[in-house]
Amino acid sequence: MRPRQFTDDELLETARRCFLEHGPGVATSVIAGELGVSQAALFRRCKTKQALMLQALAPPSRPPWLAGVEQGPDERPVPAQLREVLEGIDSFFERMLPAIAVLRAAGMEPEQMLRKHELPPPLLAHRTLTEWFRRLHEQGRAHVPQPQSTAMAFLGAIHARHMLRHMLGEHSPRTEPCFLDNLVDVFWSGIAGRASDPAAGDSP
Repeated sequence: MRPRQFTDDELLETARRCFLEHGPGVATSVIAGELGVSQAALFRRCKTKQALMLQALAPPSRPPWLAGVEQGPDERPVPAQLREVLEGIDSFFERMLPAIAVLRAAGMEPEQMLRKHELPPPLLAHRTLTEWFRRLHEQGRAHVPQPQSTAMAFLGAIHARHMLRHMLGEHSPRTEPCFLDNLVDVFWSGIAGRASDPAAGDSP
């Protein structure tokens, strides 16, 4: 019987699921079994368990929500764009924080997780969002004289939500189902300036 062929994506997704379900101590035999291959086949693809864990769980070089932010802001109402960006960041943190927790439980420091990246993803995310707010300000569609601080607050509001959920579990502060909409309202009320005039087309 020929050995089962598997792609790198299959390997990493299976490893990710196993690490998240069982923790960093899960045996590589379990991962290989889930994948339907031998441990030898697994290690031919990835030399060590630590290397596999890093590839499966470490943050990507470019968070997927960055692409849309780099192209904007566009002509749509600003609140709608804020909501779209928040959704992307929220989904990203929901996926990444449990993975980072497993890496930390394995004794890995942030430097190990980010070593392969020329520019650390959190720094890239902040810079990209800063430029988005800067362009919005220059277009006269919002009042954002300090885009770096605004970007930090924007990212922090979402990060805190997921960090508290992870740290406190069922004891974490509850957020309403309309949390993202409320957050848009808070940010837009703070940066709208004269753009909040309905004639500008950007009223929430």
